[in-house]
Amino acid sequence: MKKIINAIRDFIYNITDYGLIISVVVVMTVILVWRFDLLFSRGIEKEIKDLPIVTEPAVNEPIAEVPGLVEEEPDPEDEIPAGLIAAISIPQGSYPSQIAEILLTNSLIESKDDFLTRCVELDLDTRLQSGTFDIEVGTPLDDVIKIIANAY
Repeated sequence: MKKIINAIRDFIYNITDYGLIISVVVVMTVILVWRFDLLFSRGIEKEIKDLPIVTEPAVNEPIAEVPGLVEEEPDPEDEIPAGLIAAISIPQGSYPSQIAEILLTNSLIESKDDFLTRCVELDLDTRLQSGTFDIEVGTPLDDVIKIIANAY
């Protein structure tokens, strides 16, 4: 009788150990999938509506066209005047890659990949907030990330 009780006890201990191991593996898998989904969700796109850019009034009116005059290609650095404020709206539930696309569209960042990488380096990738932000064009990348993460 004692052997049967010991065998049942050993069986229960083994099942409990395996149950704990399986539980830990499942929890870790869920956490990793959740984190990777936040960082690398490039296939999920939401409709972004009305992203106004607030600009300063034009100082110089364009010069009338002169026949035969060929205009030069504008310099990319001259396209965005200093002091330009972009009012961006980040929808609720936006992933970091979607936020990067919004910032890229409004000329606040130069590269989505640089933005995502820097968010992870600053450990602010999960703290990015939704809402409306007024950010000056030309603001350094770290400052843009901190503004959107309310880390100031």
